[in-house]
Amino acid sequence: MFKVNKHDEITRMVMGSEVNGRVIFTVAAYLVDGLLIDTGGHNTRWELVDYLSKRKITMVVNTHHHVDHIGANKLIMERLKTPVFASRGCMPIIAEKQDIFLFQEELWGCPEPCCVKPLGDIVETGSYSFQVIPTTGHSTDHVVFFLRERGWLFTGDEFLTEKPNSARKNENNEQIVLALKKMLALEPELLFTSAGRIYQRGSVILSRTINYFEEIKHKAHKLKKSGLNSQEIAFKLFGEETPMRDYTLGVFSHQNFIEGFLMDHEENGCC
Repeated sequence: MFKVNKHDEITRMVMGSEVNGRVIFTVAAYLVDGLLIDTGGHNTRWELVDYLSKRKITMVVNTHHHVDHIGANKLIMERLKTPVFASRGCMPIIAEKQDIFLFQEELWGCPEPCCVKPLGDIVETGSYSFQVIPTTGHSTDHVVFFLRERGWLFTGDEFLTEKPNSARKNENNEQIVLALKKMLALEPELLFTSAGRIYQRGSVILSRTINYFEEIKHKAHKLKKSGLNSQEIAFKLFGEETPMRDYTLGVFSHQNFIEGFLMDHEENGCC
């Protein structure tokens, strides 16, 4: 799947691979003033490059190293002769072949290793200067891109939805909340997420999301003290597991989301 639409001056490209006749996950890339933010999965690289070949593109930036964000990097560099930039923490990871799960191979494909250039603190386009802001919540190499004069914040995977209830294994929700607070401090007006959804009233949305995380954290610890384990807490708060748990063999689940609130306390011998 490859769909394109416009939001003001921004082109949004939403991509995904079909599994058993339907698209399970989508990921978005954004093109603004010749700047491409993320490149989607390896399985949709040719559709993306074909589309970009007919448009102005001067540089590419990656929010982080996950395979659904860097999949067309190498093809863009080779076919469009366009430089790609990433954070210094991201660079050595995408320079090597990543060890990925079978479901990731099916959904996104395995990106070809490539050597990219280091991001600075600012990304300059013909008309704009985007701030590059390390957030390190979803992954330690994650950055977001902020255009202050327009209030545009490209969140990558740091913010996807107001009320998430599933997560990858070993995601630390304390770090996620710190990233959300860092983004809230920017006072953004529009949030451009890597899932493809665009949120207005960005500061309000981020504030509500932080409150939601704090609420779930409080409930999770209260239920843990009552004797429930993480699986039981997840069922109590969210009901039956997401079908993605079985498809990803437990890599993505409600239970993982709950464990993301409990891991620090368990490591410290608390609660």
